[in-house]
Amino acid sequence: MNWKKIGEKIAFKGWRGILQKTFELPNRKEATFDVVQMEDFVTIIAFTKHKEAILIRQYRPGPEMVLTSFPEGGIEKGEAPKLAAARELLEETGYQASEFILLKKFRSAYNTQTQICLLALDCEKVATQKLDTTEFIDIFLLPIEKFRSLLTNSEDDSFHNVAAGYLALDYMEWL
Repeated sequence: MNWKKIGEKIAFKGWRGILQKTFELPNRKEATFDVVQMEDFVTIIAFTKHKEAILIRQYRPGPEMVLTSFPEGGIEKGEAPKLAAARELLEETGYQASEFILLKKFRSAYNTQTQICLLALDCEKVATQKLDTTEFIDIFLLPIEKFRSLLTNSEDDSFHNVAAGYLALDYMEWL
């Protein structure tokens, strides 16, 4: 597949940006694509020593509803993903992990960011939340049996880390 990038321009710049990228396609025709410009982030698939998933709930403006997820957050410039994961886990939940294991990196077709999924093991509560001014996060623990049910419940569309959840369960041999 021989695509050649011809040009790129910023169409919108805000909290996220929109890039317009123009390519010469393999059939020699040109096409322009809108791409969301976003920073890389970590998803922290966190479990306590008692096999409880550490999950959060927060309102999300896109779907205009409360979503359930693992803790997530941006990677600061020059920061290693594992350090970002440790920082975000502590800030959002007050939990600290004994170890972080890289499970997988995900990319999307029409944005620039990489989602880096890290498994956080043997997490313990060591502090209170230290949230950003726009973050309002509820924390809850879910035993592994109920977490498995959350992954497969077709009626619940609020959990948006399904793939990361399955990666962790497979790695831990908890499927």
